[in-house]
Amino acid sequence: MLVAALGVLSALGVHAQEENTTPVLVTIEGVVLDEVTGTPVPGAAVYLEDEDRGVLTDSRGAFLIEGVPADLQTVVATQFGYWEIAAAVDVPEAGAIIEIELKPRAILLDGVTAVVDNINTMQRRLATRRRSLPYQTRAFDQERLLRSASPSVLDFLWRETNLSRRPCPFMVGVTTLGWRPARRLGAWNLPSQVSGALASYCIWRRGQAISPRVYIDEVPAIRGLDALENYSTTQIYELEIYSQGAEIRAYTYGFMQRMAEKPRALLALSLWP
Repeated sequence: MLVAALGVLSALGVHAQEENTTPVLVTIEGVVLDEVTGTPVPGAAVYLEDEDRGVLTDSRGAFLIEGVPADLQTVVATQFGYWEIAAAVDVPEAGAIIEIELKPRAILLDGVTAVVDNINTMQRRLATRRRSLPYQTRAFDQERLLRSASPSVLDFLWRETNLSRRPCPFMVGVTTLGWRPARRLGAWNLPSQVSGALASYCIWRRGQAISPRVYIDEVPAIRGLDALENYSTTQIYELEIYSQGAEIRAYTYGFMQRMAEKPRALLALSLWP
């Protein structure tokens, strides 16, 4: 049994592996439980830290991850209203069956219903905002992101969408969606706090290379698409793409955890040509 900082993770049939140049791919299966009540935790994200992929638990708290190298793996589990847990599991060639216990956060001690209701409220607000504009929208949920083999959200964009990557022209923000120049006292305004103003990655949209407006947890990312390279797909709960890539919004699990404690209003979307 492996004891982690915020919970208990036990593995059955775990033993040391002999060195092998060709890794054996096996299956990890198990169940996620509430540490206090012992009841299953559905909808928890379980992923391999080094592999950057995972799955969601079903209604019984069960999960199964296939194609895992028989080696030392760090298994991470997270769910809203609980503390995240990460523990090392030495996965044998026969595969592993593990049990993960999540420790409730203070908000959950006040009732699971409040957490679920708040998350549902934020999901409805996100969906309503997507439907409110007469532009093309795409949304990728946590399950799609978890199952992706992409090492980063930026790589996910290139692989999973029809966005076409282009190098950004010098000072692309001056002439594209990132910002607009204006004369003041004989000098140009600087794009100090405008999303996409300092990006090196651009996309081809309507006949030109543009730097999309990018928001992480409702905060503008000055580096635009470059900022998405710093996030793995296992860190993002939902990814939204508006108007053929003119605007991109990503929401982390940390943001949604805060929303589980207290929902908040969403920022208005921009209007694009």
